[in-house]
Amino acid sequence: MPTLMPTDTAAALGQNAKECDSRSLLLERFADPTAKEDSRKSIFTRAFNKPVNHAKSTSHAALATSLAGNETIHAQLQSRLMVNMAGGVMENAGLCLDRFGLPYIPGSAVKGCARRAALAALHEWCETGTKPTGADNPLAPCCADFTTPAEMLAAIARVFGWCEQDWSDRSNQSDFLWACGQNHREIWHTAAQALATHFGWKIADKHGDTPWKSLPNFAGSVSFLPAYPVDLGKTGKVDGLPIELPPLGKLELDVVTCHHRDYYAGKLPIATDTEEPVPVVFPAVAPGHVFAFAIVPLRGADARLVQHARTWLATGLSAFGLGAKTNAGYGWFDCSETIHNTVERTLLDRAERERAEKQRLAEEQRRKAEEAERLRQKQEREAALAHLSGDERADKEIELLTDQQFDAKVRAFCKEPKKGGPTEEQKRAIVRALRGPRLAYWQNFKAKATKGELAKVVQEIRELCKAMNLGKMP
Repeated sequence: MPTLMPTDTAAALGQNAKECDSRSLLLERFADPTAKEDSRKSIFTRAFNKPVNHAKSTSHAALATSLAGNETIHAQLQSRLMVNMAGGVMENAGLCLDRFGLPYIPGSAVKGCARRAALAALHEWCETGTKPTGADNPLAPCCADFTTPAEMLAAIARVFGWCEQDWSDRSNQSDFLWACGQNHREIWHTAAQALATHFGWKIADKHGDTPWKSLPNFAGSVSFLPAYPVDLGKTGKVDGLPIELPPLGKLELDVVTCHHRDYYAGKLPIATDTEEPVPVVFPAVAPGHVFAFAIVPLRGADARLVQHARTWLATGLSAFGLGAKTNAGYGWFDCSETIHNTVERTLLDRAERERAEKQRLAEEQRRKAEEAERLRQKQEREAALAHLSGDERADKEIELLTDQQFDAKVRAFCKEPKKGGPTEEQKRAIVRALRGPRLAYWQNFKAKATKGELAKVVQEIRELCKAMNLGKMP
């Protein structure tokens, strides 16, 4: 544990921060930068075993996807991923973890990956003088929609933006210069004129031969959002995905072995094979995760420009990889349509299952509420009738009936009780109710009951009323 940690914080976290449940804090704040070998390894394994709040973490991914609409790439990580290795308190041990513990890829890294692919394709076009084409050239899709290098450079500038250095003639400062090569001034001239026309900017007279010098800095027309792992609701083998899905957010230990520590430390003049190899462990994101790369149009970007950005990003992920040690095989993604469609279908199926489950739970809750209400009403009736007998009890039973229940009793007036009809006590109570609080119902009922069974009901009610010495029914 770092010695600079406040005493009260150290006491709350416990020895080696064992009481801290945040893997983010364990790796970025509460790790021991001096730890070596087994101590270093134990720090990582302890952090790996800490829980990840998937619900809160994946809400970020869901928000990003909803903002981007259809402009989202789902790609599966084919090898271990390392991003921000130099960002932690321990050497070569940083990872990008959100505050809930889920690994993610910053939007700046995503944007850099797409920009690298676009400029690499433009560089090949300008260097060879031939537009990259063919299924065997991974950069071909980057150039497919353009007729000239200048047209492509203008699109790159609009998507990613630029600053003054991008239009510099110094080779160590400008990616645009590297991409366009020896004929860069001609390409820049055409591209700058196109940009000025598009944005309505005026080229100063003194910059007639170098119109790019009149262009103000521009932040870009496309936003590359942070990429988060997608929760597909399952792990293991999924049809359509080449690699098994790991548990969401799974981290793994990797190792690099230094064979010439003394040489690199300046203790030996040359590197020899006599030094003991020194293995160094570091954390990495497990392969198999599916990441959602979301793209959002800004500043009036049209669908065509966003599609360019999507193509360049997909090419960069599959052709160059992302993160550290890509030349050693880390950070490579499969961005095929098969994977994208598989993920989209899986997410739709999961959403449908969740919707059905939510509907089932709501229906079950409604049923339980209705049952509870029926039980409450029954208990109220029983309590109200507990101390009554005879006609008082029958009157109370009829009083507690709903309008619908009362109507059913009246219509069944001529039936036997075992067939749903009222008892003799209930019949007399019905007559009393029809002469009193249910009089409006009676007036309406007898007006409609002119024939058939209902007319027979009206007749029996009149006869019973007379037999009860209540006089004529109203």
